[in-house]
Amino acid sequence: MRRYRAKDGSECLWYGDNEIEEIAYSTLQVAGLFPSLDTPAVDIETLIDVHLGVRFEQYADLEPEVLGVTEFLAGEQPRIRINQDLTGSALDEDETPLGVLGRWRATLAHEASHVLLHRTLFDRNKNQLSLFGEEENAPAEAPRLLRSLKRDVSFANRGGDWREIQANKGMAALLMPKMVFLQVCDREVANRPFSVCPVRPDYPEVRALVIRLSELFQVSRQAASIRVETLDVLGRYNRPSLLA
Repeated sequence: MRRYRAKDGSECLWYGDNEIEEIAYSTLQVAGLFPSLDTPAVDIETLIDVHLGVRFEQYADLEPEVLGVTEFLAGEQPRIRINQDLTGSALDEDETPLGVLGRWRATLAHEASHVLLHRTLFDRNKNQLSLFGEEENAPAEAPRLLRSLKRDVSFANRGGDWREIQANKGMAALLMPKMVFLQVCDREVANRPFSVCPVRPDYPEVRALVIRLSELFQVSRQAASIRVETLDVLGRYNRPSLLA
């Protein structure tokens, strides 16, 4: 991790992709929640509620467009708040669509990643409150809020706020740890080898793989698809030995 100053003078953090993966890996290992091949879905709720050292409010009264909020206040535990409507639709229904459950789990993992990656800015200096550019004019006693909007909770990295990009990467690493994700991919491909090589994302076999991964890891199909892309999963199978 490296600290640097933005053009506006605010303090920023830079993490390499492998560093974010390692932070997620270590966090899950220490918590005893690292998934297995047989049960690959991470218990992200327990990670936050029991192991992360935060105040956790799952049924928060937030604006409709805000899925979650991570609140930092110097000298206090961070607070993670999740939109009550999102939690209700994910947990209180008899049958929850995977897309809804995946969005809820992604929001939890996104907020957890803010704590894992960005808490150090506040723990380092309890008197330093004006760390993020958009909060420079806030009163000294005001908390620093990182809001996850509906349009922001994505596993993609398409530019934007550096904190959100990092939290999205952390979200993917927490919900689909690289080591287990690749092992599961290998197992699923061995059960249904691709019939054409080189493998492309639009092949029916690939679509079936993404659906299966989303079910196993309890994430959205979009999340599973982006993880497949960012880890270059298909490149691992562009080998003649996988021809049916």
